Amino acid sequence: MKKSLGYTLIELMSMLAVVSILVSVGLPMMNVFFDSNRMISNTNDLVAGLNIARSEAIKQQIRVTLCQSANTATCSGTGQWEDGWIVFQDPNGNATVDGGERILRLNAGVDGGQVTIRSNDVTNLIANSVSFTSRGLPKALNGGVQSGTFRICDKRGLKVNADGVTTVARGVNLSPSGKVRSTNQLANIASCP
Repeated sequence: MKKSLGYTLIELMSMLAVVSILVSVGLPMMNVFFDSNRMISNTNDLVAGLNIARSEAIKQQIRVTLCQSANTATCSGTGQWEDGWIVFQDPNGNATVDGGERILRLNAGVDGGQVTIRSNDVTNLIANSVSFTSRGLPKALNGGVQSGTFRICDKRGLKVNADGVTTVARGVNLSPSGKVRSTNQLANIASCP
């Protein structure tokens, strides 16, 4: 007698049950994975923009500004950081892209409005722009030192564990010396937009 190759109905149903359990557990975790990667990517873009502005200011010995921009051509006092930003040479220090001022880097903004980027209330308002001197120091137009934290949030909001460590939101710290670093230590932030 020749043995038949294949699966029985019971084996097939058992396999489908195992696959459906794995899919039902795995798909929500994939969404968390993609959300976390999106947030980290946007954090890294902001860190890179600030670091490029600082390094170009030192290298070219000229003031360089990073400002909010919804159209990737001009600085806008309206809108938010997630709308995009521009890094440009700003020799006259007016935090506005004027004729002849070279744009060094563009960021077209966050895809689909799924991530928000806000500046925390900081010294000398990095709310709309951050300007670096030829020595790499973040200085406002009035000469005051700029420093503070940008908070990057998504639809998950702000979740702080018992140790005071934020588990979802990210931050980008700008120190008075111009050093830029990303962090998840955001216990002083009350909420995410």
